Amino acid sequence: MAEPIRTTVTINGEEYQIKGDMPEDVIKAIAQHVDSRLRILKARHPQLNMTRLSMLALLNMAEDLYNLQEQNEELVRSLQEDWRHRAVKNSKGGNS
Repeated sequence: MAEPIRTTVTINGEEYQIKGDMPEDVIKAIAQHVDSRLRILKARHPQLNMTRLSMLALLNMAEDLYNLQEQNEELVRSLQEDWRHRAVKNSKGGNS
């Protein structure tokens, strides 16, 4: 197994040492996404402290993930249905 990669990222002006199995550019891209989300929320809600801003960012990103998972499941269901239709059509001697 490969040695974990150590990457330094900056989020909200603070540096963090991240150790993981993903390539450094992926870790940095994820950190930049988190930083961007925090900056947007901080601009919209300057009265919130960092704990609340972080929780709000976490909830927003969890909502994004949930929606993407739902879309992915719908796409998989649609593809499976299409494959079933093609299989039935082919088993009846159709040519397509």
